[in-house]
Amino acid sequence: MLRHFAKLNILLRIALPVALLSGASASAAIIYDSGAITFSPTGTQFGRISRDGISSVWGVVKDFPGVIGAPTQRAFQAFDILDTGDRPFLQISLDDPTASLFMAAYLNAFNPVNVPLSYGLDVNYLGDPGLTQPFDAPSFFQIIVARHSHLIIPVSELNPGGGAGMPLELLVEGFYYSSFSEVPEPNSLLLCGIGGLALFLRRAFSQGGNRNLIR
Repeated sequence: MLRHFAKLNILLRIALPVALLSGASASAAIIYDSGAITFSPTGTQFGRISRDGISSVWGVVKDFPGVIGAPTQRAFQAFDILDTGDRPFLQISLDDPTASLFMAAYLNAFNPVNVPLSYGLDVNYLGDPGLTQPFDAPSFFQIIVARHSHLIIPVSELNPGGGAGMPLELLVEGFYYSSFSEVPEPNSLLLCGIGGLALFLRRAFSQGGNRNLIR
């Protein structure tokens, strides 16, 4: 189905930045795109990250939000990105139409363990979106990493067994700018939203309500 929206993606990534940003010098690259797939577990964790409603953004270090539901086991699917390239400002989007999943980002390794209080979910933690599929749109968050970093993105079930066979699409985009302050400029915020908007419009004709988003 995503192939039907190829022209739309071109419009979003070229026409909208030109119209909205008036020649801003930022550029973006797709670092990883899973395409439309189904949830296929690669491991088990104990509990999950608590959804605190706060999305990680560039220029602000998000504290680890804690763990909920431990030590009950939940499956996760890890996406291993060995090299993030030369763009240090990353935006990570997850299209999860059934609102059954949650993601986070880790540097170099993700190793959950059955040991309280955080069960290993805080080790190497970089950030998360704080919500699951808000308002039936893809969840997304932003992190800053060193160039050519090794990134792990585990996508986990919200509820034990609830992710089996569920559809998803993971997109990781990288950005760099000719000038960039600690907090993103307004032009930068507009541009970095294009990826999440693209995923949202890809499934704009599918149905689905807003589901439990927090906790």
